[in-house]
Amino acid sequence: MKIRIFLVGFLLFSLFSSVVNANSCQKGNPFSVAYILRDDNRCEGILDRNISGDSLPDLISFATSKLTEYPDNLSIQVPGDNNQEPIISIQSFLKRYRLDELKTEYLQSNYTFDLNTKKVLQHRSVQVPIESLRSLAFVVEDSEPVYYPVILEESSNQYEFVIQSLTSTTFPVLEIRYQGEAVFSDPRNNPRSGHISLIWNHQNQPAGRYELYLENSEGVSRTFPFEHDPSWF
Repeated sequence: MKIRIFLVGFLLFSLFSSVVNANSCQKGNPFSVAYILRDDNRCEGILDRNISGDSLPDLISFATSKLTEYPDNLSIQVPGDNNQEPIISIQSFLKRYRLDELKTEYLQSNYTFDLNTKKVLQHRSVQVPIESLRSLAFVVEDSEPVYYPVILEESSNQYEFVIQSLTSTTFPVLEIRYQGEAVFSDPRNNPRSGHISLIWNHQNQPAGRYELYLENSEGVSRTFPFEHDPSWF
């Protein structure tokens, strides 16, 4: 039986984030790489526990970038309007790195944050691989998360979605949908666990509300609504 779930991942994500911040995000030694409140505008660092995830297939990244190496100051941007600031989280499961609670500025239709990468990401004791970063941003509409792309430094002509599956499974249905119709399909028929990447070239796609839709071999289906607008790029 297929299970259509909208809120479980969001609720677990919010709960996990709240627990981490309540227990760990406090002021500390600014020269350490521990997960602490830094410069009073973000929580950043290496967690003292492994980053967990939803037992169901979950969206852990929706981003666009051309980066191959870190600049000393990384521009993080999330497009949107000035009505609701998105919740933004960047993490590396590989290195237990986490960045959240960002105090962004709204500039030219983007929520922006400039991150000094020397303090943690490029620190000699950490060295977080840029390809391991997972970036997610969303607002809540009618008790449901709606996702927006995270732009790291400079956008490309494609989005990368990353799904996490803690158990080995196939995805016979893996689609981008617009107005109820599939506009892109990339099923995965070989069982896999871990992080599963989906690349979608969004050029020439109209502005509007889209959905990332998946069904796995156990009959679980999930829908992740997201916004796209070519004027952002």
